Amino acid sequence: MKSVIPLPPARLLRLADAAAFCSLTVSVFERACPVAPINLSPDGRDDRRLLRYDVRALHEWIDLLSGRAAGMPEY
Repeated sequence: MKSVIPLPPARLLRLADAAAFCSLTVSVFERACPVAPINLSPDGRDDRRLLRYDVRALHEWIDLLSGRAAGMPEY
């Protein structure tokens, strides 16, 4: 039997997924989260379908909210 290598977790999230990642509704996430989405549109157009939130930036924001200093060891 072949072993299956799992895919890495997604680094870029759609709006609804980013809100769920933070355990917030989309409307609360949009009001509360200061993390700007990345525009993946090749021509720079404003297309909400191509906006993604970087999980690492969301982690940094959550770390700031929780009072964790940068460089602290993980739990």
